[in-house]
Amino acid sequence: MKKKKKAKNPLHYIFISYIIITLLFSFLYYLPFTRIAELSYIDSLFVSTSAISVTGLTTVNLVETFNVWGKILLMIQMEIGAIGIVVFISYVFMVLGIRITISNLLVLSKDQNQSSIKSIRRLSLSVLFTSLFFQLIGGTIFYSQFRDKYDSTSETILVTAFHSIASFTNTGFDLFGNSLLSFQKNNVVLIVTAALIFIGGLGYPTIMEYIYHYNKKKSLFTRINMRLHFSFMIIGTIIFWLLESNHAFKHLNFFDKMTNSFFLSVTTRNGGFAPLNIAELTLPAILIILMLMFIGGASSSAAGGIRLTTVSVLIAKMISVIKSQDDTIIFRTSVKRQVVDRAFVIAMSFILLISFATIIITIIEPFQLDLILLEVISAITNTGLSLGITTEIHSSTKFILILLMFIGRIGIFTMIYFVFRVKNQNLKYIEKDLAVG
Repeated sequence: MKKKKKAKNPLHYIFISYIIITLLFSFLYYLPFTRIAELSYIDSLFVSTSAISVTGLTTVNLVETFNVWGKILLMIQMEIGAIGIVVFISYVFMVLGIRITISNLLVLSKDQNQSSIKSIRRLSLSVLFTSLFFQLIGGTIFYSQFRDKYDSTSETILVTAFHSIASFTNTGFDLFGNSLLSFQKNNVVLIVTAALIFIGGLGYPTIMEYIYHYNKKKSLFTRINMRLHFSFMIIGTIIFWLLESNHAFKHLNFFDKMTNSFFLSVTTRNGGFAPLNIAELTLPAILIILMLMFIGGASSSAAGGIRLTTVSVLIAKMISVIKSQDDTIIFRTSVKRQVVDRAFVIAMSFILLISFATIIITIIEPFQLDLILLEVISAITNTGLSLGITTEIHSSTKFILILLMFIGRIGIFTMIYFVFRVKNQNLKYIEKDLAVG
C-alpha cells in the first residue's frame, strides 16, 4: 500500500514564489534594454529584492541607472511586493479562468496573515482595486505639484505614477535623486505622501473592514491596528518636533516644522522617504527612528517591522506577568497562547538577526556603529531609510542586506518552516521551576 504523500506547508510555496519573482526581475534589470548605465548583477539583485520587499534601499541612483522600461518594471514589482505575490498569482488564475481551489485559498490566507479562508477570496479581489483607488487619488494631487518641474507631460505622468505607487506601497524609491528634500517646504506633497504611507501601512483587512463593515463592531485585529497606528503617529510627531524644532528644522516656519515632524513620524515606520538628510538629526531622534522602524506597521500591509499586533501582544503579556495573570488580555479579550508564542519568536528573531548582521558588517565595513545599525534595521524592517552609506558598501554587505530584506518581507515563520522543515512535536517534558532575573 502506497503511503499518502504529505502535503507541503503553504509557506513553502510563498517562499519559492518570492525567490522566483526576485530572480526574474533581477535578470530583467540586468539586461541592457532596461537601463542607461552599467549595473553589476549584485546591484541588480539588490534593487530587485528592495522592490519586491517594498524596502526602498538602493545601491545605485535609479534616475541615472534605469530608463523608462526599467522604471515601469520597478513600479510593477513594487505593486506585486505590496499586494503579495500569491494574491497577484490569483489574479492571473482568474484572468485565465483557472479555478482557485481550497489549497490555493490556504496559501493565500498564509500570504495575507489570515487565520481563516472564509474571507480571503473577497480580500484578494479587493486588494488591487483598493490599492489603485488610493494611488489614483494621490497621483492626481501629485500631478498638480509636479507638472511645472518637468518639460513633458509623459515624464510628469511617469514620475507621478512612480511616486504614488512608491508611497502607497511604503517602498520609498524616488525619481527625484534626493528623496523628498526638494519638497521639504511643499506641505501638499508631504501630507499626501504621508497619507498614502499611513493607509498602505494599515493593512488590507483593516481597510476592507471599514469599507464592508463600517457600521459594525471592529475586530480585535483592526482595533489594535487603528489605536497603535494613530498613537505612534501622534507620539512620533510630538517627539520629533520637540527634538528637532531648534535643530534640523530650525530654518522652517512653525507650520512647516509640524508638517515635517508629522511626515518623519509616519515615514519612519516603513515609508522610507525623507524630507531632510537623516544624518542632520540629533542622536536621540535617530534612536527614536530605530525604535519606530523596529515596530513597523500592521500585519497584511505594505509595511514591515515586527508589526503592531506583535508589539501589542508583547506589551499585554508583560502586563499579565506583572499582574500574575495566566491569560494575556487585550481589550477584554484573551489572546491564544500560540499567538503570544509567535509574537515572542518574531521579536527575538528580529533582535538576534539585527545583532548578528550588525556584528558581521562592522567587521567588513569601516563605518561607525550607528550608520551600520540603522542600515541593518532599515533592511530587515523593510523601511528604506539610510544615513548615506548604501552606495558605498561592499558586495558581501549587499548580500547580507539582501537576505535581511527578503526575510523581513516573507516573514520569520515562512523562513523557519522552509529552511528548517519544522514538524509538530507533541512530546511533553517534566516541568520545573527556574530562577530568572
